[in-house]
Amino acid sequence: MKLSGGLPCCTGMESSSFTFRADARDPLAARIAAGDPSAPEELVRRYRTGLLRYARALLGSGVAAEDAVQAAFERAFVALGGYEAERIAALQLRPWLYRITLNVVRNAWRSGGREVVLAKPPESEEPRGADRADWLAALEALGRLSERQRVAVALRYLEDLSYAEISAATGWPQSTCKTSVRRGLRRLGALLCEEPGNREKRGAEDER
Repeated sequence: MKLSGGLPCCTGMESSSFTFRADARDPLAARIAAGDPSAPEELVRRYRTGLLRYARALLGSGVAAEDAVQAAFERAFVALGGYEAERIAALQLRPWLYRITLNVVRNAWRSGGREVVLAKPPESEEPRGADRADWLAALEALGRLSERQRVAVALRYLEDLSYAEISAATGWPQSTCKTSVRRGLRRLGALLCEEPGNREKRGAEDER
């Protein structure tokens, strides 16, 4: 079934430390750089749904995800307002926005704790019929992964980012991204194979 550790509080990663495939220009970034008045609205329309899905997978709460994505867009537009046009044109917007969102989520983890409570998703995102139980079980199991594994698996299998994009979005080497995804998938498989009565007992071990 396709899903589509102890991270520090990191801020400011939307600024000078972000570099990713500057040779592959994003047309929307170029429009933002050129001052196209419709480009910011398209940026939100294009990426908001994916960022909400990602933030909900990490935070477990639809309300918290909405707040995180709103804060992420606010940070993004503040950052864009301070960039030179050439720098904006060179941005790869997708991993850049996921990186900003991850920063916001890390702050939420630090200020509000790291326990993930499974929230009811919007009806538009909830599978119907027999797939629903499997999908909810997968979300619950995702919330039991270590933070690093949860981030990596969500980016790879919820959002379909490449390993290069995951590396850009997290600041981790690609080898670390691949290891985290592999270990996270193995842990997910183990959790999903457990009897429901054993999951609570194993929960305390999941963040080790």
